[in-house]
Amino acid sequence: MKLKSLSSVLALVLAASSAGAWEAQTTHAGLAEQAALASRLNRRLVTLGFNGGLFEPLTIPPADAKALIDDLHLLSPTHGAVPDARGRQTALAWISAGAVLADVPAAHGANHFYDPMTHHGWVRPSRGIAGVLRGISPLPDHGVPAPDWVVDKTNPFNLAGFLDQYAKAVTASTPGERSRAMAAALIAAGAMIHTLGDLGTPSRVRGDEEAHLDPLGGGGEDVGSRMERIAALAYGRLGVPLPGRVITRLHLRDYFTSLDGTGLADQIAMTYFSPNTLPASGRVTSMSPSLARPLPALPAKLNLVAGGREEGATVYNKAGTCIARYRVEHSIISFSIDDDCMLEQLAVIMPEVAAYETGLLDFLLRGELALAVDQGQVTVSAKGLGAGTIDVLVEDERGVRTSIGKTAVPGGGSDDLAKIAMPTYGTRVVAVFSGADTAGEPIVAVGALPLSSH
Repeated sequence: MKLKSLSSVLALVLAASSAGAWEAQTTHAGLAEQAALASRLNRRLVTLGFNGGLFEPLTIPPADAKALIDDLHLLSPTHGAVPDARGRQTALAWISAGAVLADVPAAHGANHFYDPMTHHGWVRPSRGIAGVLRGISPLPDHGVPAPDWVVDKTNPFNLAGFLDQYAKAVTASTPGERSRAMAAALIAAGAMIHTLGDLGTPSRVRGDEEAHLDPLGGGGEDVGSRMERIAALAYGRLGVPLPGRVITRLHLRDYFTSLDGTGLADQIAMTYFSPNTLPASGRVTSMSPSLARPLPALPAKLNLVAGGREEGATVYNKAGTCIARYRVEHSIISFSIDDDCMLEQLAVIMPEVAAYETGLLDFLLRGELALAVDQGQVTVSAKGLGAGTIDVLVEDERGVRTSIGKTAVPGGGSDDLAKIAMPTYGTRVVAVFSGADTAGEPIVAVGALPLSSH
C-alpha cells in the first residue's frame, strides 16, 4: 500500500485511544488464533475429552463471572470473541477473547513494555500523556515490565491463574465445571501471549514510550503507535500470518528476554529503530550520525548522493528489510521511518511474533503424561518432571470424574511417577501432575487413557 493511500485510510479510522498494544480486536485476536492453530492445543483438548478440539463449545455461565462477561460485551460481536447469552463460544474464540481482554482495564497496557537495555517497563514520557486510554483510566507513571507482569499476583490473567484453571479443567467433577475451567485457562493463555506479542513493536523494547502518544487521526483521544495502527489496517484479524517456525525455550522468561539475547524483546530491540530512537540529525561533515543505542548499526558509508534526492535513500538490515530512510538537505542528514518502511518491517516481524506466541502457548501446554495398563494397574509416566503431586481420576458414563488416587512425586528424574489400581468401571482415566519441571518451572502435566478397549 502506498504512503498516500495508507495515510488517507488512517485519517478515516475512528478508534478508541490506544497507547497500549497491537490493536486488540484485530491484530492480537488474529495472532492468538494463529498461535492456537499452529500449537498442540487442538490435540490436547481432544485428549482431555473436549472432542471438538479448538472448535469445542465451552461455557462460562454469566452468573459465575459477571465482570468478565460484562467486559467481553464491551467488544464488538463481529470480531468473534463475544460469547452468546449462555456464555458459550468455541475454545478458539476463548483464547482470542483472552488476547483482547489483556488490555482491560486499559491501564494494564502499561505492563506490556520491556527494554532489555535498562530492564524497565513503561515509564511515562516527560511530555506527559495527551489522552486517556478508552476513556477508562490514564496510564500510570510506571508499568510492570512485561516479563514480570505475566507472573505478577495483581495480573488477573497470570501464570498461576492459568495453571490453576488448567488443572481444574481435568479434575473438576462435572463436564460443565471442566468446560468453565478450560475456557478460563484459555483466557489466561491468550492474555499471556498478548503480553509477549506486544514486544514485537520496536518502540516497546527501546524505551520509546513517546511513540505511543502519536495522534492517529480518529479524534483528540485517538493516540497510540502508528506502527501498531498500520498493522491493524494492513492485516486486520484474518490476515495475520502463520508462524514460520515455533520458538522453543526452557524457561518462561526466555521467551521475553534472555541472557543470550534470543528473547523477542532482545531481537526486536537489536534489529529495528523506533521513531524516537533513530540516529540523530547532523551535518554530513561529522564523523557519523550519533546513535541512541549501539544496535542496529548504520552502514559504514551512507550514500549521500542518493540521500540528497527528493525521495531520499534507505538503510536496510542484513535481511534486506528497510529500517530507516534518510535525506540530506543543506548538508544536514536526517532519518525517519515512513509507512512503507514500517510495512516492510511488519512483513518480517509479524510471523516472528506469531512464532514466539505459538512457542509460549506450547510451553504452557508442554506437560504430557503417558498412561498405560500394566498387570491390573494404571501406570503414569512422563519425562522432564520434578517434584509435585499426581491426581488420577476415573470418568463414568455421565462424564463425572472421581479421584481414585493421589500421590506425591519426589522428583529426582524418574520417568515412572505413579501406579494406581485399575478401576472396575468408567470410560476414561485421566491424570494431572502439578508441580515443577526439571528446569524448575511451574507446570501442570496431563494425560488420559480411554478404557473401552481395556
